[in-house]
Amino acid sequence: MVFLWCGMVAMAHAVQPGPGVANVSALLGRGEQVPISIWRPAQAASETQAVQRPSSSETWVPQPLGIRPLGFRGEGVWTWARLSNPSSKAMSGWLAVAEPFTDWLDCVVSSPNSAPITYRLGDQRPYAERPVLHPRFILPLKWQAGETLDVQCYIRNKGANLVAFEYWQPDHFWAIERKVALTKFLGYGAVLLVVVCGFVGLVVNRIPAAILLVIELIPVVMGTLAGEGDAFEFLWPTHPEFNLPPFMWTLSACIAGTVVVTHILPLARFEKILVRLMIATSATLMLLAVTIPVGQPMGVAVNVVPLVYLLMLMSLCLRHWRGGHLPRILAVGVGAQVLGLMGVLAGVLGWLGPSARLTALFASVVKAMSLAVALAYRMRVERQQSLRTQEAHTRELEQRLAFESELRHVATHHLRYGLPNQALLDEAIRRTALSSPSVGLSLWVIRLNRLSFLESILPRERLAKLVEGYAQNIAHWLKARDDLDLLAVEASLHVAALDDGTLAFASMGQPPKAVMVELTAFLTHRYEEDGLFIAWDPHVGVSCTPSDQTLAHDMIDEARVALQWSTAHHRVVMFDAERMKREQLSYGLTLDLEGAIVRGELVLHYQPKVDLPSRKTKSFEALVRWRHPIRGMIPPGAFIAEAEATGAINRLTMWAIRETARFLLTLPDPTVRVSVNISAFDLATPRFVEQVLDILREENCPPERLILEVTESAALSDRERALGTLSALRRHGVQIALDDFGTGYSSLAILQELPLDEMKVDRSFVTDLGVSERKQEVLKAMIDVGHRLGLTVTIEGVEQEDSVTWLAQHDCDVIQGFVFSRPLEAHMARQWLQDQQPRIDSAQAALRDAVSV
Repeated sequence: MVFLWCGMVAMAHAVQPGPGVANVSALLGRGEQVPISIWRPAQAASETQAVQRPSSSETWVPQPLGIRPLGFRGEGVWTWARLSNPSSKAMSGWLAVAEPFTDWLDCVVSSPNSAPITYRLGDQRPYAERPVLHPRFILPLKWQAGETLDVQCYIRNKGANLVAFEYWQPDHFWAIERKVALTKFLGYGAVLLVVVCGFVGLVVNRIPAAILLVIELIPVVMGTLAGEGDAFEFLWPTHPEFNLPPFMWTLSACIAGTVVVTHILPLARFEKILVRLMIATSATLMLLAVTIPVGQPMGVAVNVVPLVYLLMLMSLCLRHWRGGHLPRILAVGVGAQVLGLMGVLAGVLGWLGPSARLTALFASVVKAMSLAVALAYRMRVERQQSLRTQEAHTRELEQRLAFESELRHVATHHLRYGLPNQALLDEAIRRTALSSPSVGLSLWVIRLNRLSFLESILPRERLAKLVEGYAQNIAHWLKARDDLDLLAVEASLHVAALDDGTLAFASMGQPPKAVMVELTAFLTHRYEEDGLFIAWDPHVGVSCTPSDQTLAHDMIDEARVALQWSTAHHRVVMFDAERMKREQLSYGLTLDLEGAIVRGELVLHYQPKVDLPSRKTKSFEALVRWRHPIRGMIPPGAFIAEAEATGAINRLTMWAIRETARFLLTLPDPTVRVSVNISAFDLATPRFVEQVLDILREENCPPERLILEVTESAALSDRERALGTLSALRRHGVQIALDDFGTGYSSLAILQELPLDEMKVDRSFVTDLGVSERKQEVLKAMIDVGHRLGLTVTIEGVEQEDSVTWLAQHDCDVIQGFVFSRPLEAHMARQWLQDQQPRIDSAQAALRDAVSV
């Protein structure tokens, strides 16, 4: 098969209107070739539609007798043979049209005296549809006396288009086939024997290299099965899609043989590059053959590569000829394979009988046996080397065991303190949970908050000894208690070090309340070591597993979460699953906040801010609400804090400002303002001023109608940046209000520094205002300070009418609270402004009555 491409260069022939005529009555029926002519169509015909024969007026080119390779054209080739029976009696015979590895073959048999008969054959069509069940494509023909048959066949193949057009009598054909079948039986049997020997060497004798015999032979035997058609006949006669072209198996054999050579010969660097190039070339050709139609250049390549492969192997063996017996033995196998390939070529060309095409199979067996000898020789050499290196391996094993012991200690103990680490603690907890499932476990995690500070002032070795001594001190105190059953982490050690600043221990059962209370006092006392007093500032997180449950969660992670909840006034904290769920739910809402803005689930409600002297609503405060599709209306307290922590608050603020600007333009009174709350994250956001002004400009909203409320804590987070941002906004007309005044620790300094227009007093100062004289005095002072600074004073959270009266008597400017209105939806807020005049009149009358009284 390797040299099929050589027949592509044919001599020019005169164009005739049809093929020559074969007189079948003069033929013996022993495989004589009949003359044919070919015509190459411009495009491939359909594989499923009816066959459309070309007309006799097409340019038909006669072909010489002998080997008939018709190229690798994907469009296919039409062939035309004319067989006549000039005798006076009827005749029958077989016409072998093509070789077994033809994928699509459509033949039309016609004569002037009968209707055409169409045969749709090929390896890509069911085997049972063949008129003669044989791997070769055979047409049974019958002639009446003096009748002439025209046989026109359309051939398409993934590989070479090779035709035979041999005339056979069935008896002669089967006589030859019996000899070929015997040769195949011997060849396949020899292959099976070598494969079995390979598996025996692999499984029984535990020789991994024996698998190389199998790797070498399987592609060869599969290529032979495909080339002879035996795979289709015996293995998958109902699955044509399994039929691969023989050259695919040939390329696979090249790859497998090259891999085997790399495991036998000691190759140099450039030889390895050559081998890899051979493997890459074969693999690339296989991939291209699968993805694109096989044409003339690729067809030549897939047939040339095996020849190059054998030449490369022979050259490698000759280069290493003096390197020992291995390359010489391998050269014998390669030589046998070259001879086998030449036998295949002679059989294809017709110089030898059909059995000659199986010589590659026997040659592969010879090569495999040479590989077996080479492997046996190599095993002998390796066994001798193994004996010489056994002593060295023994010493290496001893060193490795010592190293593994040291490594195991490093992996299970803290590097600085020598205490058991988290791995040993986890193992102790799992072991106890499995051995005593009815007993609950408690895990205590202690974080030394001042360790980082101590690292900056104490030597590293000294600090490590201090922590180790502190851990021993804790263990002594815990073991001395009768109400606590400590869990041993390793031998007599009960305290583990999770990291440099975190210690942990475990106990049986639920954590006793007395221990939690007394542990705080014990941990906070000054620790003394060698005259040095240390304050560790420890916090403790505790998690536990109930006795009726298995250890289904990581207790250390839960204890670390509890550590995050601890404070200076509450040092020992128990993990609370419900609290964890609430925080997770709050965080989940924050993650969904971006989508809520896009989906339009957020709305603004507007709470009126009433001017106290005139009782007229001159501004609103915009308050965000979330209409969640599952949880319903969610107040801002459920997601604002997490939004600030995750940075989503800036997107929310920009949305609120835009919605507020749109709302302002719908109000009947063009003097009404709306205030929007901003956070410390907003003030720290680059280009915050530009973002706000761009939104107002896009919505055509005057900046004077927008009020931004900032809290004292937000302003103090970065005082210089906050001052610059708020001053820039105020220069452009945006008013600034200080929210929750009185709750911070630097209120007066804030009033002095920030560019404010309004001061909003926190609602805590008006609660129980009528009965608290101290609150009244504080409020008087706040109102006076605000007025002296030229600020509008707004009181939040007013809910009682008597508070309104008191505030009016003491010159408060604006009141906001439920006493007038709850936060309103946008359309209700607009209605509030339209209906406010009657409310103003009644409120002013009530105020006059109260003043007169």
